[in-house]
Amino acid sequence: MTRASEPVHTQQQENKDLKSRLASSEGLQKPSANVSQLESRIQDLQEKLQAEEREKSLLVSSNRKLERKVKELTIQIDDERQHINDQKDQLSLRVKALKRQVDSAEEEIERLEAARKKAQREVEEQHEMNEQLQSRIKALEKDLWRKAARSTAESSLKDDHLSSDEEFDSAYGPSSIASLLTEGNLQTSSC
Repeated sequence: MTRASEPVHTQQQENKDLKSRLASSEGLQKPSANVSQLESRIQDLQEKLQAEEREKSLLVSSNRKLERKVKELTIQIDDERQHINDQKDQLSLRVKALKRQVDSAEEEIERLEAARKKAQREVEEQHEMNEQLQSRIKALEKDLWRKAARSTAESSLKDDHLSSDEEFDSAYGPSSIASLLTEGNLQTSSC
């Protein structure tokens, strides 16, 4: 190599070194830009992560509140169901008691109706008996009056001491015959 070529070669070498340094420094600069971008990206992701963690925390808290509310409502529903079942049982007992009362009242009504019918039959029988007795009394009164009239006629014929019809009428008139029958009727009714 010649001396003239040496400086070119040296210059080329220096040029290569400078390029290499330049590339190296550019490489260093690029990573520092990349690092700042990465740091910025990391910062954004951390902020998003924190926001999501806050949201998750709110959701967990909200979920816990909802679970407590569900438990409270479940307890309340169970209590109301138990209360309804108790009321149902009480109403069932009340209905049974009322049915027994209705049955008892119906039996009492039937008993009273039977007693009323019996009493009505007895009244009708008594009425029929009274009518029969009245007709018998009338027949007896007629017979008695006829017998009394006959016996008076016979005794007046025998005794002749009744001087007039007035004495006959006063002794054996309808009022005296009725009083005799009444006394006789009292004796028959007391038997």
